[in-house]
Amino acid sequence: MFCNIYLKRIRAALRDPTTLVWTWVFPLMMATLFYFAFGSLDETAQLQTVPVAVVRDSAYQQDQTLQTALQQVSQGDSALLSITYVDSTQQADTLLQNEKVSGYILAGDVPQLAVSGSGIEQTVLRGFLDSYQQTKNTVSRAVAAGVSDPQQLRALIARQDFTEGISLTKNPVTEKVGYFYALLAMVCLYGSFQGLTSVDRLQANLSPVGARQTIAPTNRHILVSADLLGGITVHTACVGIVVLYIRYVLGVDFGGKMPLVLLTCLVGSLVGVAFGALVSVNHRIKDGPKTAILISVIMVLSFLSGLMVSGINYTVAQKLPVVSWLNPAARISDAFYCLYCYDGYSQYFLNIGILLAMAAVMFAATAAFVRRQRYESI
Repeated sequence: MFCNIYLKRIRAALRDPTTLVWTWVFPLMMATLFYFAFGSLDETAQLQTVPVAVVRDSAYQQDQTLQTALQQVSQGDSALLSITYVDSTQQADTLLQNEKVSGYILAGDVPQLAVSGSGIEQTVLRGFLDSYQQTKNTVSRAVAAGVSDPQQLRALIARQDFTEGISLTKNPVTEKVGYFYALLAMVCLYGSFQGLTSVDRLQANLSPVGARQTIAPTNRHILVSADLLGGITVHTACVGIVVLYIRYVLGVDFGGKMPLVLLTCLVGSLVGVAFGALVSVNHRIKDGPKTAILISVIMVLSFLSGLMVSGINYTVAQKLPVVSWLNPAARISDAFYCLYCYDGYSQYFLNIGILLAMAAVMFAATAAFVRRQRYESI
């Protein structure tokens, strides 16, 4: 009997177009939009080559040191400056006013920089000229002190790095994956629609199916368990398809731990179904208001997990840690982050344990309400 109810629940769920649109089609569309919207998010955060104009007047022609310095920073794959040479300050002013360049350089004893605003690119130009002038002064003082050996002069102005950039994670730090992880957390919580349907089908005053199942000779616990398990199975399969699409079609990395990623989807779906069942157990509220409650709560939880605004989940974790730990969307998203960033699994399994505890509490509360329900007549 259990298997029969379970299989029929799966068939019924697969024939429900509304549920499948929200838990399968809609997430695929959102993931695709995220891919095109945030695909270049990491690249835009990197500093690009700074466009600058150089006035090629008589002072510049006589300053071989400045020419060499500009040539070094404008060549190669790691070029810092993109230089446009002009013959007069009027031409340079025109380029600056038309925002073709971030500034222009005038040669002299102390090179001058003209800019029309302040920003990262202008700061880079100012830093380059300051560094150039400091190096030039150092060499001048060394020559005046009697240093004439070219090797000594090169050693004097050579740049040495005393720090080394390392990554605390084996995977590169990226901002765009956070949106996909928060999206998957929202999709997992959409399992609440399956929980809503399962419990509604067991309430005699809400549907003819509920009336028939209420008077059926089958044990009520078997009915509830098989129905909910069927909903969990279908929803987990839908989330799994979304994960495979994001990973292998869109190319979003999960840290190479796909079995644990799928386990996270299963636990997240379990929490979603449990939440929907808990909301649906109130037989005095009709389906419309219940659905509105589910969507409203899920959207708020997803917002706090970073779906709409990047970094808000960290702000909530710092300012309101209790809210963060009790937010299932944040725990699901953080579990994906742990698989991507960390080598160990302690933080990951802590999130999984919290999610399982949430599901257990909600299922227990649902079971308590269902056991107390009685009908005067059916």
